[in-house]
Amino acid sequence: MFVVSDHGFSTIKRSIDLHKILNDAGFSAATEFEGEPKPGNIMLVGNGGSVLFNVIGHEAAVTRRLVEFLQQSDFAGVIFTKKPMEGTFSLDQAKLDNDHAPDVLMAFRWNDSKNQFGIPGMIDADWQRTAGEGTHATLSRFDMHSTLIAAGPDIKRGETDDLPTGNLDLAPTILHILGIKPAQAMDGRILSEAMTIAAPSQKPETKTVEATKHFQSGSWRQSLQISRIGSTVYLNEGNGAFDANKSVANELRRDR
Repeated sequence: MFVVSDHGFSTIKRSIDLHKILNDAGFSAATEFEGEPKPGNIMLVGNGGSVLFNVIGHEAAVTRRLVEFLQQSDFAGVIFTKKPMEGTFSLDQAKLDNDHAPDVLMAFRWNDSKNQFGIPGMIDADWQRTAGEGTHATLSRFDMHSTLIAAGPDIKRGETDDLPTGNLDLAPTILHILGIKPAQAMDGRILSEAMTIAAPSQKPETKTVEATKHFQSGSWRQSLQISRIGSTVYLNEGNGAFDANKSVANELRRDR
């Protein structure tokens, strides 16, 4: 028996109305189009803790301006792009690149502060949710790390293992227990560390990748922690922030 959750959860600290924010900044953004969209229009698809941006016509100038706008915001966490751009990660690094992938994908920023019930994990989220509610789909460790409990004659009893796993590992593990050979290669791996059979110890290869973009007013930095066991890759967590230059910040204070 396997007990699993598809994701973790976080508490919404702020609800971000990206539709209004982008249009106020001079973009032409919508959550749906009433007529035929024009090249450079942006379709927003909110997903709770992340937002997909589809730029009509894949206009490079609009996409670049959008990314640079997000990089200087106070809500962006990690930004992925279909085409390489300074200060972003590629969609392929998140295993999200396909024919239907958006031009830009942004996960909102998160922190480990606690909500009113003492539960850690606070995030910004899209306009469809209100502050105080719960959602997911950021790269927060609280969203990414979910539940996996297993019991049965082939599973070790009373043990906890902290090796990275994912729901895609369930199918190959269950087939292995049942003695069924997959008809073709599968994503995921057999969770041998949880089983009673003798298995060689495994250690994940963990690395952190970073991306930076420098502006006159400051620098954007984002990071993504990735683990690998064999050929299976896991995203552990990721976040980012814009750091304003102190000299610029001081000048702004004096102007006020």
